[in-house]
Order: sequence, then C-alpha cells, then structure tokens
Amino acid sequence: MNRFHVIEDSAVILRSKGMFRQAKVYRRGNDVYAGWGNAFIRLMRGSATTHPNVSWDEIEADGVEWSGPSHQPKFTGE
Repeated sequence: MNRFHVIEDSAVILRSKGMFRQAKVYRRGNDVYAGWGNAFIRLMRGSATTHPNVSWDEIEADGVEWSGPSHQPKFTGE
C-alpha cells in the first residue's frame, strides 16, 4: 500500500471562499497533497486541487519540485 507521508517543515497556503489557511504538505508516491481537515487533497497545476472549492497559492516543502502555475508539483526527494 502506498501511504501518505508528511513532509517535515513544510507548508502550503490554501484558499477557499475568500479565506486562507496554512496546511501541512504530504506526499504519496510522487504526488503532493495538503492536509484538509482529517483528509487530504491533491495539489494540481494551475493552483487547482482535487477539492472543487479549494485552490492553493504557495508551497514550501523540501523535495518538492514546482516550476510555476502551468506545472503540477511533484515530490522528487527521498
């Protein structure tokens, strides 16, 4: 089973309905996720997420490669 693993000392800024919140960043394989309540939402290109009402603004996480809004963040660390 491929589990979720927290990326230590990481943060992502999430936006929903004009409200902002800071969340921990997780990885599962090469995909990058944010904690959302007691669940996870995947971060995608264009600031989109797998939750239709949530987008993300900025990410700071060791081992995560992101080349700008047209690219999806990917975990490249160990």
